[in-house]
Amino acid sequence: MKINLKKWFALAAAGMMACSMTSCADIVSKVTGMFGGNSQSENSVEEETNQPIILKNVTEAKNVILMIGDGMGPQQIKAGEVFKGEQLAMQGFPYKTTVETCSASAQITDSAAAATALATGVRTTNGVVGMDPTLTELTTIVDIAHGLGKSTGILATEELYGATPMGFSGHASARGNSRELIQSAANSSNVNLFASYVIAPQYQSILQEVGYEKIDNVDAISEATSDRIFGSYAIEAGQESMTANGSITAFDRLVTEALEYLSEDPDGFFLMAEGSHIDHGGHNNNICYMLEELIAFDDAVQAVLEWAKDRDDTVVIVTADHETGGLIFDGDTTHEEMQRIYQNGGAGNCYMWTTGGHTSTDVNCYINGADINFKEYSFGTNGRIKNTDVFEIMKFLVTGEKEAKTDCE
Repeated sequence: MKINLKKWFALAAAGMMACSMTSCADIVSKVTGMFGGNSQSENSVEEETNQPIILKNVTEAKNVILMIGDGMGPQQIKAGEVFKGEQLAMQGFPYKTTVETCSASAQITDSAAAATALATGVRTTNGVVGMDPTLTELTTIVDIAHGLGKSTGILATEELYGATPMGFSGHASARGNSRELIQSAANSSNVNLFASYVIAPQYQSILQEVGYEKIDNVDAISEATSDRIFGSYAIEAGQESMTANGSITAFDRLVTEALEYLSEDPDGFFLMAEGSHIDHGGHNNNICYMLEELIAFDDAVQAVLEWAKDRDDTVVIVTADHETGGLIFDGDTTHEEMQRIYQNGGAGNCYMWTTGGHTSTDVNCYINGADINFKEYSFGTNGRIKNTDVFEIMKFLVTGEKEAKTDCE
């Protein structure tokens, strides 16, 4: 089946213009469901060359690793699977569900409110970071892990002051308050490792003033002896070369080095690692850019699984903060066709973008290493959960404590 772009674009556009924000979610869900790979199910490529790595289910989670694909909706994942020609690493996780992503102020969340919900279990106003709608600072999963004596790490392929890394470590009334966010994250001293896309000198100085040591080479992270370090790197999809000062590195290499560093703590660790630029591909309606970043992110997921496969103390969670671009992808597309589309700069008729912004489409959540009954957190059908429930699951894994949450209004 091929998508008639003019027909379906007109349908999607008309529906989005006519409906309210809440009903838009239903329309997007129905339209995307017509082409396979919707938010409730995934069709795997028939010929898989790699067997998934299934971690041993923990009875007590020493290490919790959260990996966030920014803007990574279910249709992006399906497109990535077809492009790769086999199941993605995250798709092989044994426990899966879908996640509603609204904020406290809108059906369609921005990255600041989305990160805050994932990091704190509280939905806030779009644009606010690490605070509730009354601008009261919130306790994050990083704070909780630190309070238990665990090491903590924040990785991202965007600037450190980005909404997602700051949602787990900083506090500000507006996501554009970059200096305030970096200052609050640095002063909390609850993060042992920061590593992100090239950090501006003025922000590096803030970190160094409170005792963070700069690690110039990615491959020196695992050898660092200081309990507070940061790295400033150019992180590009598919790149592997590593040299000092502004080096170009692959995200999977950065994640592996971070795991080696954090795992030196006998009490364990919490790590948040974000593939930030999947979102940029959606905003730019650039299928090639999106695919490159998604595959690089999934390579990092695979690297985490390789690191953890012989352990019985680690849980890996993969999810997204929201979907970006309103991607509709024809699930019957072949691997060879996707390769041709990529080689031709994205020219093809098996997909379409319906917006340059975020959508209210549910995203996927995958868990490996813990048998989580999503229905205990669910407010909907088929184990569907809220973005705040991801925090509750992590809190349970880290502390053993479980708290019932009420549905959002």
